[in-house]
Amino acid sequence: MATAILGVMGRASSRTRPWGQGDLTGGPVDQVFAQVRQAVPGVAIERLAVTRASDDDNAYFLGVGAVLDRVQFDTGPGGQPPFLVETDSCRVGTSEVAEAVAAVSAGLGSGGVGSGDGLP
Repeated sequence: MATAILGVMGRASSRTRPWGQGDLTGGPVDQVFAQVRQAVPGVAIERLAVTRASDDDNAYFLGVGAVLDRVQFDTGPGGQPPFLVETDSCRVGTSEVAEAVAAVSAGLGSGGVGSGDGLP
């Protein structure tokens, strides 16, 4: 995970901003996050905030409760695949929404792909 931008006590640093239900990219990542919000009550999503428009801001941090950096989720531009889901014990790359949802849910402790498992 990209720990360089994470702050103390499991909170993403000021280099992130909350990503709410009304925040949309127009890409498949919107489906991933909508399904994760249904599967994992209380999930919080934050998006990397960049200082220059040309910088890559397609990194998100997901967590539950006070720990917002349990899962790092990266996308292509505009929320497009491929998706990369990373936790402390697992790294999954996929272009499928369902596989991404399963990997994120598992990383948040809500079933799906087991810790350390990869998807085919």
